[in-house]
Amino acid sequence: MFALILFLTAGVSVAFAQRRIDTLPTTQGCYRQPIAPISAIPTLHSDMPLDCILGYIYFDSLCRGVHTRNQLDSLANIIVSWDTLKPFMRFQYRMSEYDADLYEEYCDASSALNPSYYLIPAVPRYVLKQRQDSILGFRNKLSYLTMASTILHIRVDTVTDSFDSLASYPKWPLPLKCVRATVLDTIKGIHIRQSDDFSYGGSHILSTVSLINFAFSPYWQKLNPRGDNAGIGVDSLGNNYFACDSCFGFNAVQSGKEYIVFLQDIFLDYDGTNSYYTYWPFATYSTEGGIFPIDGLGNVKIPSNFFGYGNSVPIATFESSIRSDINTIISH
Repeated sequence: MFALILFLTAGVSVAFAQRRIDTLPTTQGCYRQPIAPISAIPTLHSDMPLDCILGYIYFDSLCRGVHTRNQLDSLANIIVSWDTLKPFMRFQYRMSEYDADLYEEYCDASSALNPSYYLIPAVPRYVLKQRQDSILGFRNKLSYLTMASTILHIRVDTVTDSFDSLASYPKWPLPLKCVRATVLDTIKGIHIRQSDDFSYGGSHILSTVSLINFAFSPYWQKLNPRGDNAGIGVDSLGNNYFACDSCFGFNAVQSGKEYIVFLQDIFLDYDGTNSYYTYWPFATYSTEGGIFPIDGLGNVKIPSNFFGYGNSVPIATFESSIRSDINTIISH
């Protein structure tokens, strides 16, 4: 089957790395991790799950065959139920699970690099998300599991301070927290970008050393269930501050503690040789903002009961329940 798929798609694989436009860095501070950019569309690998391969082939066909956004919307309107939506969510889940860097590169980089595409892959991804939200509801856990780049059980090793010197909102420079953590268990993710912290003893494969970096700002806003609009004010010294009761805060992640984290893979820039990425908490869907602390008794704290498992759930129960929900998405 895999050999047949490669044969069918070999003629449409387009080399284009030399045509990609350099960009300036979009952030300063914390992590800016290099990866080798993709050099062919679609990029297929022998260890990909079949649904991952089919997802890339399907997206490739859409971007080559559908000429306008209106045509794509008309096709998407055929998806009206869970039964018709599920195959597309299964493809998306497998694509992001296999390698989030590869998936983001494909969705975003091909816009400037492949002249045979009428639409960039990020467009059908967005349209499918709209159908998910319409059919399942905006805050549905199956959409959250599908859209998250990686889901990990971690123990935080260090949390250090930095700044994004290019960000002007909600304040400048924007404070950042740089998190270095040990991965205790992987719930979603096959190829996950390893830590770039050389104090760990150099660069290693994540599966053998289980280390990861991610960043967040205390001032980033999580999903607010009340829909309040945060405001900017000035303190007694005349300094701007950000009034936000649904932001992460300075103690959202603490050294020595364990968490379940839902991370989003974020493209930063391309310098002509490498693409650069970082991980952020995936704040969409859940009011916890993708960071779920584990208390001293080994219970995952979920104040909103977003997943329906309860507000305080033993880690083993939480992980088995999450995997059961994931199976709902990926089962045939």
